[in-house]
Amino acid sequence: MIVLITISVSLIQTLIQKKLMDVDLVKALKAEMKKTNKEMKIVSKEMKNTKDGEAPKTEKLNKLMSKSVGIQKKMMGQTMKPMMISSLVVLVAFYIIPMFFSNAVLNLPFSIPFVGNQLGWLGIFIITSVISGLIFRKAFDVGM
Repeated sequence: MIVLITISVSLIQTLIQKKLMDVDLVKALKAEMKKTNKEMKIVSKEMKNTKDGEAPKTEKLNKLMSKSVGIQKKMMGQTMKPMMISSLVVLVAFYIIPMFFSNAVLNLPFSIPFVGNQLGWLGIFIITSVISGLIFRKAFDVGM
């Protein structure tokens, strides 16, 4: 039952992201950010090879850094609202699951470092949500 609830929560989170976030814009912003970071790396290397950070190189690096901050702001604007609403869904699940399944234990046939071979409801929730979240993001093309 915990697994079904967790899968439902992951599905709801993915649908919220799909509905409230412009996935194509976020992908384009990530690509632009990657390009900008590459340019910043090149300019930084060039600056190391010149005398005391020549002004044109410093100005170019500052412009690239400003561009990078602008891209990050746009990305955060796209991801913040879905994340806040999704957090509410998770909080509701965290309220409901322990009420009914606080004594639930899953015995594993192997041992996980720092955890052991038993998982409580929280461990089941975390593992299931990671796996189902990856699957749903891939299926609904929300993967960023």
